[in-house]
Amino acid sequence: MKRKDLFRDGMKSVMKFAFTKTDDVTSAIKEAWSEEKKPPSEIFLTPVKNISEPKKKPKRKNSIFRSLSLPPGASKDFFSLCTGCNECIFSCPYIVLFPVTSEETGKTFPFFDPNAKACHLCSDWACINACPEGALVSYDLSDTSPKFGKAKGIGEHCINGKTGEKTCEACQLACPIEKTVNFRANLPFFATSTCTGCGLCVEACPTFPKAIQISHLSKIKLT
Repeated sequence: MKRKDLFRDGMKSVMKFAFTKTDDVTSAIKEAWSEEKKPPSEIFLTPVKNISEPKKKPKRKNSIFRSLSLPPGASKDFFSLCTGCNECIFSCPYIVLFPVTSEETGKTFPFFDPNAKACHLCSDWACINACPEGALVSYDLSDTSPKFGKAKGIGEHCINGKTGEKTCEACQLACPIEKTVNFRANLPFFATSTCTGCGLCVEACPTFPKAIQISHLSKIKLT
């Protein structure tokens, strides 16, 4: 056989083999292409089960009022009379009062925190006189005085407790009511009958944490 014919026959065999394999490759490509068009879950993913949403925790009742006090002269019907006009807040010369909105009712009322900023027991009661609705009632100081809470000493924070001597008298000097702050074993104690819980002693205390804290008489309940 001539070399030329041998080469021709060889090329025919190669081309025949190539065409055969091309059909196989084409079929494989078409099959893969059709698989790609299917949703992923039909190819390899396992359907995901529906996961229920976590249950929402019930809202806690607004507890901020537990540590706050109402303005001086707050009447028994304060929450029904107060309109949230903020006139008492604007009138306070010491910027003690601030508005607080209840999450439960959506209403806004004035409060103050005697452990943060004290009521100065103003003689003219600017906040009371500014109230247009009668929610704050004037005091007759000869008979009564505001009662926000009761001061309580914390001996471990007191300077006198650390020095063992009567080194500091800041709380007694700051108290506007005579004989309300006295000392026993160099530590201050507060007369229940005359202490108003105004917070002036807390404000004057130079230690941190404070050596005095106002305990509130009762928890405020909004209506």
